[in-house]
Order: sequence, then structure tokens, then C-alpha cells
Amino acid sequence: MTSSDTDIRPDQTSAPEATPLPRQSSSTETEDLPVISMGQFFQRIYQVTYSKTIGLIIILLTAVFVFIGMMLQQAPSGTWADPAGRDQFMSMMHAKYGAWATLLGGVGFFHVFSSIPFFVVMAALAISITGCTSHRIPQLWQQWRNPRVLVSDRFFTAARYQASIPISQKDDQAIHVVQDKLKAAHYRVKRGNDTSLYADKYSWGGFGTAAAHLSFIIIMVAFVVSGLTGYQGTVNVFVGGDAIPVGDKTGLTLQATDFNAVYDDATGRPLDYVSHLVLKDGDSVVAEQDVRVNSPMSYQGFAFHQNNYGMAVDVTVADSAGNTLFSGAVPQPYTSQDNKFSIGQFTLPDLGLIVQVLSPVSGTTNADIGPGQLGFAIYRDGESDAMATSVVDQGTSATVRDLSLTFVREGQFTGIMVRQDPGAAWMWIGSILLVVGMTVTFTFRHRRLWVRAQDGKLLLASADKEDSGFREHFNQLVSQAQTWFSVRSK
Repeated sequence: MTSSDTDIRPDQTSAPEATPLPRQSSSTETEDLPVISMGQFFQRIYQVTYSKTIGLIIILLTAVFVFIGMMLQQAPSGTWADPAGRDQFMSMMHAKYGAWATLLGGVGFFHVFSSIPFFVVMAALAISITGCTSHRIPQLWQQWRNPRVLVSDRFFTAARYQASIPISQKDDQAIHVVQDKLKAAHYRVKRGNDTSLYADKYSWGGFGTAAAHLSFIIIMVAFVVSGLTGYQGTVNVFVGGDAIPVGDKTGLTLQATDFNAVYDDATGRPLDYVSHLVLKDGDSVVAEQDVRVNSPMSYQGFAFHQNNYGMAVDVTVADSAGNTLFSGAVPQPYTSQDNKFSIGQFTLPDLGLIVQVLSPVSGTTNADIGPGQLGFAIYRDGESDAMATSVVDQGTSATVRDLSLTFVREGQFTGIMVRQDPGAAWMWIGSILLVVGMTVTFTFRHRRLWVRAQDGKLLLASADKEDSGFREHFNQLVSQAQTWFSVRSK
């Protein structure tokens, strides 16, 4: 009980029975509760950011996302934001994964690297790396600017690397000899006292790790920037056809005036394929060139790469009022299970319909669809049975369910990948910094050495981590030190 609990007058001979004040009970309970300041609160949060356990969990979660992205087919960039493209992609995934496709698509497994959970994990990883780096830098700075020069006697017998060399010189004279020799070997030397010194090489080498950590953050930021603001899509252009919109609200149109492919005579494998592209902004031609896989055409941050090619059919779809619902080249990259038909498809998102186009596989005959004909099969989105079918000749139309389907012509398409990657420059910066940081870390490892002369012996020790390269270096240094004093070690 404290003096504040009762009011005892100086002339009282005995203390009366204490009557608790109204706040006594709550005050005592409050004193039992842990109280931390705002600074301590943020300090504890900061400690979480450089926790090795938390960092390991985040790395494992990142590995899980990467594994999912490798095992499951991923939608091309930009597809998921486009309802028509997403529906077309999901129809292919339903054919591949069955009923599981709906669940996998719902949790974002078909676009893992642009999903919100992946970005959350990336943000957590960036915070963890930042916390580890900021926690490590003061230690590196201390080792660089103010290393520990004096160590205890026990250090020379307990250190991982240690050696003892008999000397005949006085202790201070021997230290002077060692100091001069180590400086000549490009060591930084700091004297502790007349009989001891500290020496090191590449004291700045530890900052290579910090640079590597910073590079990871830059790379992740570049990845997120590319994922959120970049664009990647494939435009299938009918060779010799009209210019079609590039997309992504660019106002650009693309036309393929020619396409050529060179094949290996023995294997039939394509050796080279090139498209001659014309890019227009409105009515003005802004770029024109031959485009290959690794020779893209560039304009205002967009790059146009040759991606694929194949057979296509040019079709149009109009409603009963004559409004065009679809017009363009439809690639036919798929083959039916019985290998009789080449198949392509497109969507009519406003109507919730998917239209398949079928033609006989080259070199085959078919009773249902003859040469020069095209089959249309119309499906409701999410259903596996066709609601209507029709076969038309080239240059003619068929009316199916109030839709006018026209087979304009068959020909060839060239698939052009369109990319805009604002994070590419930062990706290069991060990658270069990573190479530099890792090179510094592994090539210029910080080497530390403590030396003391006492009782006719020269003691050398280092507490560096076990490393075969440093052990060899330490042993060589001990051998050299023996020659400095012309004696053999014990």
C-alpha cells in the first residue's frame, strides 16, 4: 500500500482502517496491463518485416503461384480484361479441364500473374525484402566505417579460423611488421593498440547483398507496373485484307499486305516467316516494315512481333436489321477429335453466343462439308450442344436464328503480338543491378582478420563463415606470415 492510498496525519498514533477510493480497483487493474508507446508499436511492426520466418512463408507462397502458373495454361495478357477474349479462352479451358475450368477460372488460376492475390504476395515480398535490407544496411555500415578492432583473449582460441606463429621480435615490433605486410597486400589496417590490429579486405563487399535485394524490389515493381498498365494481345490479320483495329483504345489499325514462309525441305519445319505490316493512325501511315519474331515494328511504345500464322476464313455476321456484329478473319488453329475438321471460333458477347467455323482438313474429303464450303455451329455460352448449324459456300450467306452468316473467302492469317510494356526499362535496370550485386557478393567477399602479438607468439584469427576459398586464403596468409619471421608455426 502506498502513501497515496490513505491520508495519514503526522499526529496519528495508529493507522485507521483504509477505505479504498472509488478508482482504486480500476487503477490497479490498469497497472497490470502492458503499455507500449507508439514508437514501440511501430518497432514491433518493423520487426515483422525482417522476420526470417515470415520471409520464408512469403517466398513459399510465391513459389506456389509460380508452380500454378507453370502447370496451368495461362490466358494471354489482356485476355481476361476483354469479355469476348475471356469467353473464348474459357470455352477452350472447359474442353480441356471440364467442370474444373469454372472453379480454376473463378479463383484466378488462369491468369495467376495478373491476379490480385499474386499482387498482394508480391507486395508482401517487397515489404519483407525492404525490411531485411533496411535492417542489414546499418550493420554493413558499421562494419565498413567502424569495425570492431579489439577482441578478447578467448576469441583467438575459439574463432573458426585461428593460427599461432612463434616470433623472436618484441610484440610491438612484430605488429609493425604485420601491419606493413598487410597494407602491401591491399588490406585496410586499423591498430587496436601497440600489440594488436584489425585488417580487412573488401569491407564494402557486403553492400552487394543490399544491391541484390534492391534489384529484386525494382524487378517486382517493374513486373507489377507491366501487369497493371502494360498491354499484350494478339491480332489475327487476314493477309491481303482490310486494316483492322489494334485494340486497347489506341486508334491504330493494322494491315498485312504480304506474308512469306520458308520451310526446311527435309523436315517441313518453318525456318523463317515474315509479314509485311502497315500501321495506320487514322488515315495516315505511321509505320511500315517486314516483321519477324525477333524483329518487331515499334511505334509510340508499342511493339508488333510476328507470333504465328495459319489458315483462316474471312466471315461477317449481321443481325436482322443489317447491323454488322462481327467482321474479320477467324483463324482455325484447332482440329476435331476425328481429325476431319479444322476449327476456329469467335464470340458475339452482346448475344451471349459462341460461333464455331469448320472446314475440311487439308487433303481430306468430307460428306458433311465439301471443298469450298464452310460450316457454322452456334452455341450459347456455357453450353456444349449446338443450338443451330449451317453449311454455306464461299461468297454466300445463310440466315440462322435471325443472324446472317457470310463466308467471304478463305486464305491465310498472320498472328501479330502487340505489346506495350512500360516496366521493361525498370526490368532491365533491376536485372543489371542484380548481376552487379551478386557479382560483388560472391567475388568481393568481406575478409576480416584480427592479429595480436603476445608472449612471443603472433596470433591470427577470423570469425568469418566457413568457406573453402577463405580457408585457403587464410592458410596462405599464415604461410606468408611464417616467412616474415623466418620461423615455423607450432
